Amino acid sequence: MLYLNNIKTIDSHAHLSMNVFDEDRDQVVQRAKRHGVIAIVNPTINSEDFVKAVRIREQYREILHIALGLAPQRATKTDLMKVLELARNYRNEFIAIGECGLDFYWVRDINEIKLMREIFRSMLQLAVEYRLPVIIHARTAFGHNAYREVMRLLEEYGVEDAVFHAFLGSKADMREITKRGWYISFPTVYVRRKDLWGIIMEAPIDYILIETDSPYLAPQKGIRNEPANVVMLVELIARLKNMDKFDVADIILRNTRDLFRIQI
Repeated sequence: MLYLNNIKTIDSHAHLSMNVFDEDRDQVVQRAKRHGVIAIVNPTINSEDFVKAVRIREQYREILHIALGLAPQRATKTDLMKVLELARNYRNEFIAIGECGLDFYWVRDINEIKLMREIFRSMLQLAVEYRLPVIIHARTAFGHNAYREVMRLLEEYGVEDAVFHAFLGSKADMREITKRGWYISFPTVYVRRKDLWGIIMEAPIDYILIETDSPYLAPQKGIRNEPANVVMLVELIARLKNMDKFDVADIILRNTRDLFRIQI
């Protein structure tokens, strides 16, 4: 495990409400704190996940923040209705809408793709109505560029504040996203994916967030990811951009706080 003394950072995307953390969630949170993680954003993927996250946050209000989301892979109209109801009943419990978006790898049937687009539009409308940032799930596959389509929809709905989480798109996608003022978030899998380092080198530092996507996308194969690992990205970005690691940490911390309006 990597320790960076005096580095302060935020894990902008970690699914601490998932069952895989039920046995040792407190130890996971305490490790994150010891590594300098001062806030964790927990995007939810459906109504049940959100309700559980709200309950968990009661114990970790000083560090845990929730986003109200509906992951596109298996979402139904019933799921959407439940999420919209939660939005009305729990307005003060979430700081963003997401994750939500388009996934053309898991959703391939033409009718299911149509429904996925409709649900995403509803989530964008919710974000506009509540004036909240959006956490985007985008996965390109089978000739469908999810990033370009999401960008068109963000522009259509006038969404100014958004982050493309776990960015695994092309340099061209990254350029189009950041020039429009939206953020991209690098997950900890970049630590072991040298083929992606060129994107870090070119991405403008003022539009970068970092995340673990815990328990997924770990910096090492075969392990459960957790928020403490997010600090590895600070050192990696600093090295690839030839910057001081404290400057990198400060800039990314500012970016994340600005997007989510987190008060520390």
